[in-house]
Amino acid sequence: MKFERLDTVDRILLTSEDSKRLDDWWLNIHEGAFNEFRPVLEEGVIIQELDPHLKFDKDFVKAHGLTTSLALLYFKQLDDVRVYYEIYRTIGENQVEHILEGTKNYVELKSDLTINKNNHIGLKIEHAVHYLDAVTSSHIALMNYMELYRDERERVSFQKLRKTKTKKTKKGKKKNTRPINMVVYNIKIPDVHITEEERQAYKKMKEAWKVRGHWRTLPSGKKTWIKPHIKGNKEKLEPNIYHF
Repeated sequence: MKFERLDTVDRILLTSEDSKRLDDWWLNIHEGAFNEFRPVLEEGVIIQELDPHLKFDKDFVKAHGLTTSLALLYFKQLDDVRVYYEIYRTIGENQVEHILEGTKNYVELKSDLTINKNNHIGLKIEHAVHYLDAVTSSHIALMNYMELYRDERERVSFQKLRKTKTKKTKKGKKKNTRPINMVVYNIKIPDVHITEEERQAYKKMKEAWKVRGHWRTLPSGKKTWIKPHIKGNKEKLEPNIYHF
């Protein structure tokens, strides 16, 4: 794990209230395709509020600091079927604890993971896979939500930031300073029913998407290379457009 990268990658902010609404939205709009999603972001960290009585205030959003009662889910897309995750949780003022890390295969429905046995939430290895599934479901839902409502700023707003990171050399004398560009997304899920128009837009979004090349493990244990290809209706595939 590299704690310092949590402060350098793009962030997605989600309050506890919006987190609950996101779960409801996802259950009501998808058609069983839990494992199919196009990553809007290939790498980032989801900062999710845990305490329903706390809200992200303006100072937090502006400073992007940490408060208590937050879960942090770092993700990195390895290919179209595998995602690497690291899960953290705040345990005090500006103190972050590593809970677990692992790679999840969304086609073979397998997870390879390790946990911090001294974690403060009492998570045991026999419950780790279920915990990972519960936490990472927000990642799948968010990628779909951000893709569908990418042009609606009242739902998906963002701010581009530029800061510098200073690092000492091995001898501890000189310091190297480099600029870091990052984006902070603020996600809002309104408390409204999903319309038929939204359902049709979501269905159209899922009609075709590109799949990058990746290795697949067969039941025999042998690995085979899957070439890049298109799933769904090729004629309805939209050109590559980066919206954020």
